Amino acid sequence: MNCEADSDLSRDAVASLVSSLTTVARELRSDRSLPSEATEVGRLGLFLACLAVASAVSYWVALRLRGVPIVGALSSPNVSGLAIPTLAYASYRGVSLPFGPPERSRLADALATALAPGLAVVATSALLAVGFDASYAALVGWTYHPEASVATAAVRAAEDAALAGLGFGLLVAVVFDLGSSRVGLSPARAVAATAALVTFFRSVLRDAAFTLVVFPKPWRVATVSLLLVATVCGCVAAGVTYRSAVERSLRPVSRPALAPLFAFGLLGLVAFGTVFAEFPGGVEHLLRALAFGVAAFGYARAESVWVPAAALALFSISVRLVGFVELAAF
Repeated sequence: MNCEADSDLSRDAVASLVSSLTTVARELRSDRSLPSEATEVGRLGLFLACLAVASAVSYWVALRLRGVPIVGALSSPNVSGLAIPTLAYASYRGVSLPFGPPERSRLADALATALAPGLAVVATSALLAVGFDASYAALVGWTYHPEASVATAAVRAAEDAALAGLGFGLLVAVVFDLGSSRVGLSPARAVAATAALVTFFRSVLRDAAFTLVVFPKPWRVATVSLLLVATVCGCVAAGVTYRSAVERSLRPVSRPALAPLFAFGLLGLVAFGTVFAEFPGGVEHLLRALAFGVAAFGYARAESVWVPAAALALFSISVRLVGFVELAAF
């Protein structure tokens, strides 16, 4: 009886989520009274919410296809749950992604972008060891077999890092392009917004979706559903706030009808803040936000999708190899 009740609660929560997202999507499409910035950022939030659901589904499939050649890689959350949906959304929104290599005059920017996040991981590892007598490996929870070699660790990490770099590199490029071209953000603001949105997706939405797959409790379904709705509402509220700041007027944010959006947005903001609140755990999320920001900056400078993809892939490899060296040394 308890199992049936839990199942009914899960179905009700999923149905409520679908209904809420559909309502928000319809309002974004039909409400012409919203500022254009709010509509565009809200659409980005809706995309990230849907991407979290796609990531959860692909993760569920990947757990059942683990070890299957080719098919297992394609079912990876970084491919079927991230790269492919991001490419589909870019095509739907008319975003033309530059897949060519960076021009020769921009190779220095591309190289600096690719290396900076990994160097930040190395610097953080040294700082933690000297200043706090801690290791980055313990911080992120990486462990290896005592007899594993550096080559073995690198080979095992290479596939995951490459797929993660590709998926998140595409996401960074699409969010940056939409922020600069559709919302009208300056390059610097678009970089900051991209870092914030992609970090929120990676550290809050996707982690919550993955946890739901592993522990499918009814209260978790309700929590994740609420978080997804808060994401969309928070993005709309951020767009309205941005318009208010541009106009230097409280008129855009003073409408009583927007109060629920700001209330849900505050919930999403609190969830985002909690991932940085803990020390030393928040250091990992700060480094990830830095990596996404550098990737967005490099994409803007080099105008090639492969630049953020390489930067984030090397960042992922650096995290694992630095952890391996720490464990081997200490």
